[in-house]
Amino acid sequence: MSCGNMMVRPTRSHVVSAEDTALIEQIAARAAPQRSHKLAFDLACTLLTECHRLCRPLALRQMAAADTAQIRGDLSTLRQHFNVGSCSLPHTINLRFEARFWQEKP
Repeated sequence: MSCGNMMVRPTRSHVVSAEDTALIEQIAARAAPQRSHKLAFDLACTLLTECHRLCRPLALRQMAAADTAQIRGDLSTLRQHFNVGSCSLPHTINLRFEARFWQEKP
């Protein structure tokens, strides 16, 4: 962890199941603009997979059912702030579809 740039290093690895991968691909396909589909699709898949696996687990089912604009909002945030090399996101950045925000209350 670095206090200077407020980056939080991943402390665990979340397993990305076959179902997770299918949902990530579905989400990326919906969010990728048609004119640059392959490049945008690949970038979206990478950002979502690595964020979900190493940084902050995502509520993938809810994300897959959400409005495309909301999905693109989280992808834009990841593109701007997610460091793929260190798999970190500044602790001041929250994603709409972080799993911790979607957990059922007892």
